[in-house]
Amino acid sequence: MKIDLKKKFKNDFIFVFTMWLFSRLLIVTAMYLFAPMIVPDAVLSDPKFNGVVSGWERFADWDGNWYREIATYGYQYADDNAQHSIAFFPLYPLITRAVMSLGISFAAAGTIVNNVAFLGALLVLYHWVRKRQGVKSARWATAVLAWCPFSLYGTVTYTEGLFLLFSTLALQAFDRQQHVKAGIFGALTTATRITGITLIPAFFLVAWQERRRPIAYAAGIATSGGLLLFILYCTIDFSNPLAFIHAQKGWQIQNGTGWTPWINLFVRDLALHQGLSTGFVAMTKVLMFFGGGFVLWLTRSELPRVAFVYGLCSLALLFSSGSVVNSVNRYSYAIVSLSFALGLLLARHPRIGYATMGLFAAIAIYFSMRFSWGLWVA
Repeated sequence: MKIDLKKKFKNDFIFVFTMWLFSRLLIVTAMYLFAPMIVPDAVLSDPKFNGVVSGWERFADWDGNWYREIATYGYQYADDNAQHSIAFFPLYPLITRAVMSLGISFAAAGTIVNNVAFLGALLVLYHWVRKRQGVKSARWATAVLAWCPFSLYGTVTYTEGLFLLFSTLALQAFDRQQHVKAGIFGALTTATRITGITLIPAFFLVAWQERRRPIAYAAGIATSGGLLLFILYCTIDFSNPLAFIHAQKGWQIQNGTGWTPWINLFVRDLALHQGLSTGFVAMTKVLMFFGGGFVLWLTRSELPRVAFVYGLCSLALLFSSGSVVNSVNRYSYAIVSLSFALGLLLARHPRIGYATMGLFAAIAIYFSMRFSWGLWVA
């Protein structure tokens, strides 16, 4: 019996590792091989374009520059409506800084941290789905999370890997009524990204619906620990407990056009005069958010209750937070419940699943090249 369990665990790990490895190789190949060979004329003519960056630095662009600043110099903030690093949560740059102490660059350290965490997230998701719905569903859910085009952000210097790892661990623990673990992993989630706060209402609602013991509510309270510590830091260093929220004004002012952000998406970004590439990226926002919500609703009776409620709370937060609409596709991807839900559907329709994986791979190549060219993806 022990030999069978070891063999089963080994086979499970090999499958997840293979999904992670080959999806990462696809992204790296697109960034290092295809991107330098196929640079659009519009990119080449941009005076800001200095060629495709080489080495580890290719992974550290956009938000990665802000995390580099935090990991290297610490936080900066001033109430001047400009963009400041305090808008980004601390756990990822803290861990990256610890790895940098080994003598490696931010780009290398940040990439390693994100990729290792992303592999961990895939493993946790696989074992959670396998326990609840069987091997077939677990494999499809893992494939969805690994091959989705926005898994690009599980490779570059962003927080997707850590956020998916800790949020999935928290949800799995709560589903298994391991409330102490749920509270600890929940606190780590809210220390990684503000959207982790949706774990709190999810835990409270499920605890109430399932009439759980008071410790289940304590898990919800403990989940706020990461956020509260960041608030304390902002209070001590900047005399402004909500500095990380006020700093968002800089991005809102830069991206503001007089329309609400959701109108920007449907009227401006999807308009033909914005070009095919902009329209395509905007379409992924619609598909990830509204399509994700539809898939979540279709599988509501099969999902663990806490996964379903967390998915709803997360989508509601994204819908009400206009400031994140420019990245709503990436933020939707980081809601692990959506990968769980789509995995359940594809397990019932494998032919559609294989076609979906092929489409995911093609789009992932395109998005990886866009990132290498310094173009906005999500």
